[in-house]
Amino acid sequence: DASRTHASRRCLHLLKTNGATFPVIHKLAYDSSSATTPGKPLRKDLFILRMGFDGGAILVDGLGDGVFVDAPFDVDFLRSASFGLLQGSRMRNVKTEFVSCPSCGRTLFDLQEVTAQISEKTGHLPGVTIAIMGCIVNGPGEMADADFGYVGGAPGKIDLYVGKTVVKRAVPDTIACDELIQLIKDYDRWVDPSPEEDEELATA
Repeated sequence: DASRTHASRRCLHLLKTNGATFPVIHKLAYDSSSATTPGKPLRKDLFILRMGFDGGAILVDGLGDGVFVDAPFDVDFLRSASFGLLQGSRMRNVKTEFVSCPSCGRTLFDLQEVTAQISEKTGHLPGVTIAIMGCIVNGPGEMADADFGYVGGAPGKIDLYVGKTVVKRAVPDTIACDELIQLIKDYDRWVDPSPEEDEELATA
């Protein structure tokens, strides 16, 4: 049997071959039977992985125009997850894009903790990409096309980048996140979060 991804590709190829031009919306439906443990509720983290696996591979290739997600979760969570899928597939830009290294022995700070801290304060900036890199060895080269970079320069010290250019060196890590926010403001890329976004960030 063909996988969902393979079957979708075949179907969309058939539509294109026959000159179809109407929008294609992918329905991604999940229930308790999608859980890894029978009889247990579907976990949110596994739902996100399944949705990305089922829909992301198609959407990232431009094969479709949107998604309709049906799962046993509240509407706000489904909306956030759907927009996350569309952003990850480069179809919509509704929040900040983060680029991070996978961490290694050269990492000079707690990558997960710092990424969460920066995301909490800057996750509401559509069109802005922030790179968070653990060291200067590979960090600047792995920042892709990030607008701003937060890179470990030395123990307890952070270098801040605009594009691939370092603009502040050896910033104490205790104030580096605030300095990054000020840098975003200095380059006119900052907007204050709406009350709804404040609530979403507080409960994320």
